[in-house]
Amino acid sequence: MARHPDPSAAPRRVSRRAALRAGGAALAAGLLVPSLASAATDEGGLLLGLWRREMAASLAYDRIAHLEPLYVTLRGHEADHGAAIATELAAVGLGTPREPQWASELDVSAERLARANPKTALAHAVALEEELVTLYRNAVPALPDAKIAMTAATILASHSQHLLILQRQTDRG
Repeated sequence: MARHPDPSAAPRRVSRRAALRAGGAALAAGLLVPSLASAATDEGGLLLGLWRREMAASLAYDRIAHLEPLYVTLRGHEADHGAAIATELAAVGLGTPREPQWASELDVSAERLARANPKTALAHAVALEEELVTLYRNAVPALPDAKIAMTAATILASHSQHLLILQRQTDRG
């Protein structure tokens, strides 16, 4: 017995106009409604940048820790900040990259601090903390997740305290 195919199951011809209309509608929907993936990528990219700066600062303070006990404390704070940002990276589905090992892997301010001598270390530490305060001041409003923004705001406060302490040491010197 021969089977007759069901005409409703056969592929339908779609006019070129209908295909273009459907494609245009899909494209417009994608442009008008940002996807969750792209939002996470933007937030994730910002968090990765913050993490890199924290880890660079921690390594920089580590390299000059022998010059001043305060730098040991600041090294620990920067590592704690990096750990907090790593937690937020995990919350948006990203891992943390390899930590920097060498001064040449750091941003310019952190590298200058890492290579500082006893006469220049304080000035470079102030410059680094000023940059971190500015970085976080700009980052907090750009973070869409309120809990992540609160973490960044707490770190901003910590860097502001570091800056104040370092500036007061500059005034004494």
